[in-house]
Amino acid sequence: MFIEVGPASLVITLERGGKAYDIGRKRIEDYLAAILGDIRDCLPVLRQKAQRILRPEHMPEVAVKMINAVKRVDEKTLTPMAAVAGTVSEMVRDFIRGEDADLITVNNGGDIAVHNRTVREITIGIGDIRTGRAMPYVLKISGLNDFGIATSGFGGRSLTLGMADIVTVIARSSAVADAAATFLCNRTNVDTDKVLRKKASEIDPSTDIPDELATVSIADLSNEETGQALHKGLTEAYRLKKNDVIYDAVFLLKGRMVTTIAGDEHIRLEVQHGG
Repeated sequence: MFIEVGPASLVITLERGGKAYDIGRKRIEDYLAAILGDIRDCLPVLRQKAQRILRPEHMPEVAVKMINAVKRVDEKTLTPMAAVAGTVSEMVRDFIRGEDADLITVNNGGDIAVHNRTVREITIGIGDIRTGRAMPYVLKISGLNDFGIATSGFGGRSLTLGMADIVTVIARSSAVADAAATFLCNRTNVDTDKVLRKKASEIDPSTDIPDELATVSIADLSNEETGQALHKGLTEAYRLKKNDVIYDAVFLLKGRMVTTIAGDEHIRLEVQHGG
């Protein structure tokens, strides 16, 4: 089922007994419109760094979830907008959970919330966010009931401060996965004159990070520069994993891949047509 309301374009799948089925579209559209309305009403607050938001409990549910997700990852550098797509996916998934489905997936532009009641193995491909083409890397996830997956990177829908082509994060919450993917992509970085950056407000006047220097273009990096950038991102990912903020992360930059996944019983990374 494809649902589009305002800036949100969701692909929703439900399975029961191994077979796909549809549910009422109108009530999901109405619920999604209400969520987007709440976000719009709270934008002046949601565009601030999360550490400045001290008492969010009086705000709508979607705003509270966005704020809490970002505070778990890095409240100093992120605004709650870093978790907006994953939060919407998660709330829509939970809204339709009562349909007695064995499997629910809500994909909001690559930020995916999953309910897997049977905890069977699910295969999820990692795609190139610039071309939409499938990459040779495939995630095999089993034994997890509710989880989220999000991907960020240079050339995606949002501005990035970093250099990674792709950062894919798996976490308990798709809101947290979304925030973590943004954060880790920003941290996959290195000081070099081969990266052109501009003030974010010059690229997008409506951005939530107007004073930050966003990446505009990346020239040919040396092997050393690529390795340094990946090392910085991976170090932060291991910290988030150790602190139980995320399950795992996968990084791709200039044809090189690094990951925190290492023989986990629930999450495996396979390379198609590779070693």
